[in-house]
Amino acid sequence: MMRLSKAQALLFLKDKVQKSKILPSLVFKASSFIPEVINDIKAFFKNNVIVRSSSFDEDTEYFSNAGHYKSILDVNINNDDEISNAIKEVILSYNGQNLDKNEILIQSMLKNVVYSGVVFTSDLDSLSSYYIVNYDTKGSTSSVTDGTGKNLKTYIEYKNAFNIQRKSPFLDQLIKAVKELELILDNSFLDIEFGYDGKDIYIFQVRPIVKENKHDLSEIDYEKALYKLHKKIKKLNCPHPNLLGNYTMYGVMPDWNPAEIIGKKPKKLSLSLYKELITDSIWANQRSNYGYRDLCSHPLLVNFLGVAYIDIRVSFNSFIPNSLNKETAEKLVEFYLEYLKNNPSRHDKVEFDIILSCYDFSTNSKLENLYAHNFSKDEINSIKVSLIELTNNVFSLYKDDLNKIEVLKEKYELIMKSNLSLIDKIYWLTEDCKRYGTLPFAGLARCAFIAVSFLKSFIDKNIISNNEYVSFMNSLQTVSKKLSKEYNELEIDSFLEKYGHLRPGTYEITSKRYDESFHLYFSKSKVKSEEKENFSFTKHQLSQIDNYLKKSKLKITAIELVEFIKKSIEAREYGKFIFTKSLSEILVLIEELAKRHNIKKEDMAYLDFKTILSLYSDLSFEDIKSLFEKQIKINKKLYKITQGINLPDLLKNEFEIYSFYNLDSSANFVTLSSVEAEIVTEERLYIEDLKNKIICIRSADPGYDFLFTKKIAGLVTCYGGANSHMAIRCAELNIPAVIGVGEKSYANIIKYNYIGIDCNIQKIKRIG
Repeated sequence: MMRLSKAQALLFLKDKVQKSKILPSLVFKASSFIPEVINDIKAFFKNNVIVRSSSFDEDTEYFSNAGHYKSILDVNINNDDEISNAIKEVILSYNGQNLDKNEILIQSMLKNVVYSGVVFTSDLDSLSSYYIVNYDTKGSTSSVTDGTGKNLKTYIEYKNAFNIQRKSPFLDQLIKAVKELELILDNSFLDIEFGYDGKDIYIFQVRPIVKENKHDLSEIDYEKALYKLHKKIKKLNCPHPNLLGNYTMYGVMPDWNPAEIIGKKPKKLSLSLYKELITDSIWANQRSNYGYRDLCSHPLLVNFLGVAYIDIRVSFNSFIPNSLNKETAEKLVEFYLEYLKNNPSRHDKVEFDIILSCYDFSTNSKLENLYAHNFSKDEINSIKVSLIELTNNVFSLYKDDLNKIEVLKEKYELIMKSNLSLIDKIYWLTEDCKRYGTLPFAGLARCAFIAVSFLKSFIDKNIISNNEYVSFMNSLQTVSKKLSKEYNELEIDSFLEKYGHLRPGTYEITSKRYDESFHLYFSKSKVKSEEKENFSFTKHQLSQIDNYLKKSKLKITAIELVEFIKKSIEAREYGKFIFTKSLSEILVLIEELAKRHNIKKEDMAYLDFKTILSLYSDLSFEDIKSLFEKQIKINKKLYKITQGINLPDLLKNEFEIYSFYNLDSSANFVTLSSVEAEIVTEERLYIEDLKNKIICIRSADPGYDFLFTKKIAGLVTCYGGANSHMAIRCAELNIPAVIGVGEKSYANIIKYNYIGIDCNIQKIKRIG
């Protein structure tokens, strides 16, 4: 693309485009503005105008100053002072620089705008071949570029999409116009601002995408890989003899949410380790033990071109009580699938908003909703009876799981003190971690979910208030709270002996443990200890709970239920703390194994964990270094390809392989508090003072617990659910948080410098 200013690019395109239009424009040098120019403007334009900057340092392939200079919208063409002031304001934004070169661009204001926004003709991060359209559905011509829009949509389409059929005539017209611009300018890397008045596409601006300092994956052809995935999804999306439901969907957040724990595009080691420890079989064994349907032969997590997805049909099957008859169970799974398909923004809240996985005081009202979906009275009653039976069963099991966690502590010590080889230690740490760590942890996590469900049902039945819910959560004594307290009380060596195994990115070998880089995570000075809040249910509240329990035929007293709720939430965090010690040590031993064979830790992140485990029982002719390096080389190449692929967070059918809308996620607001503060993004966590700042991180991983020793003001995460670790942690400490805002909102939020979070009215606002 030739080097043109914003104004010159539009003038160059004006007589060349056929599939779009360029608004009438006047251009003059900033240095040549004199009052007489206003007469020329008034003679040229009949309606209101926009006064825009057009600088040569805005639009280059090496850097962008997009938005750096002023644009004044909707300037009254009949008001000389308004025109003059708008022009002067734009000139002032140049700060006296290059006024004989920089231009002022005057354009007609487009009337009756239906949609407006920005199209990128490649992925901004990887430069891979996608059209990414961000547009405002209410017609604002600035909300996309200034980040203030509340009615924004993001549409993503692979450029060489197989047999693409756009359902939107607007998008079809827009993409055709964009393709024409790429041809005219001979450039596949464009940033295009546009407007649509219901009839024509208008181009407001065209500039090159900055390509400097980016991983350029534009030469990779994804067509064959995506077509292969297209066919696979089509084949999988059919009835299965061992599963209920006639079709499936795939999501990055439902049920053991991989996007939150290992990331949407994890490297091979963390992905395979997560599958081995939890999602291949352990998850299903736990549910079967608790009285749900047996899904033990079905992996929960699937890997599509390097993107980690949960098989939602498998997940929904696993939440059906085993005692429920097959016909009703089939109908229930079909209902869950249809509800999610029609309400995709609920994909990260399926357990609270869609699934009936336990019985609490709000279950009856949820069951009533099934009448509107053709469930009979007998079917609804059978679902209710099965949920009551299952919940009663869970009440008696959580202590057994807590005891198993204690066994893991003993097993860990025995292995670490043994003379076993590195490979043998990795193997047995893994086996013990599964049997005595992740399996009981999965049970404790299920109990904690049921516990929180009961607490929320207490609110629904006016037994407790929202403020009392916050107070109860703040009264809990979890490992995370103890970490903050003991950070103040213990010497560094003693603190690290207990908490040193933790790391942000629990499954990621390249992430440093607390004991490897203490001063990276923790400040030198101590902070004021968190005050424990005392909370007790009143006699009246306990009496109300007892009455509901008797009516529901749950075999537990109010005092026992409150104890179950408290212990379950605390035990979930404790169980996670214990099993992650074994997990963290597995990664340490893998690193040691790599050193012995002169392989970098960063390279080991691309190795399949099963390859390491296989060395325990298989003696190969091939030496370990060659075996590892061969696989690492292949997986590095595949991961590079993965980085350029765009797939939706909720994959509903094979056509969404090629084109989809980003989901509008419904975020989880934690506490009833509000805060306004400067934000600090994940990339700056270790170089900035975090005190009184709102922290923005992608996941809700427990390895980020060090943040709570920093006296942060608030927290925003891209991924995470209402029952995630960080949601529980922020509720305990009464820290305003927004958990799981989704990719689209997160990308907007981290553009800001200063935001406000109001959890009471559930709103995030930009302040600066």
